[in-house]
Amino acid sequence: MWIIAIPIVFIALFMVYSYVIVPKMNASYEAKIGKASDDFAQQIAGRETEIKAQFIRDNEHIKPIAFQINEQDIIAVISCQEKRETKDFLRQQAVNMAGRALGKLTGVGVKEVDNTEHYYLALTNNKLHYLHYAENGQCKEHLSFERSRMNNLEVGKITSADMLKNNAHAGDTERFSFESGDTQYKFFFYDKMYAHPLAKNHNLADVAKVNYLFAKPFLAFVQPFRTS
Repeated sequence: MWIIAIPIVFIALFMVYSYVIVPKMNASYEAKIGKASDDFAQQIAGRETEIKAQFIRDNEHIKPIAFQINEQDIIAVISCQEKRETKDFLRQQAVNMAGRALGKLTGVGVKEVDNTEHYYLALTNNKLHYLHYAENGQCKEHLSFERSRMNNLEVGKITSADMLKNNAHAGDTERFSFESGDTQYKFFFYDKMYAHPLAKNHNLADVAKVNYLFAKPFLAFVQPFRTS
């Protein structure tokens, strides 16, 4: 009897944690970061441009991005998912499956590959940058797009096709798509900027300041392009 009871208890505890405790923790965190953001906004009222320039020069979350893109006129930065197409997703899934199979046979698995590193969209006056950082802070990929050549901009909810082709996370991100040249690009962005891997200070107050100055303007930038 206990052999049956233990899994049932474990599943019940997991359900309570996932659907009761985690949402409450997330709501509490969002409320705290919102309060810290509002307090910061009041403190710097009338000095936003000055403080933003200071963050671009000195803040350990923003400075590495400014250095990488070699631009100081950063308007916004937000976290996003890894840019990957169907072939990338299928290749990674194959690696994951092979690793799990190897682990069962030999007891030594292969590290699974997924969106575990750091990805950002950075907006300047003239360009949109996509940045991919490793855990050690090294920039592994940097794409840039001339804003004057970005056409048919669109922002919307994640579709089933996005989930299948790009492994987009429905409910966590929104889709930002546009055409540049003859190519359509899709990026899946969050509603905030998460800590840069080179940053040592991850306290809530600092994160709230960065998000007020940089993530909030990105959400304002995409607002006119929302379709759903």
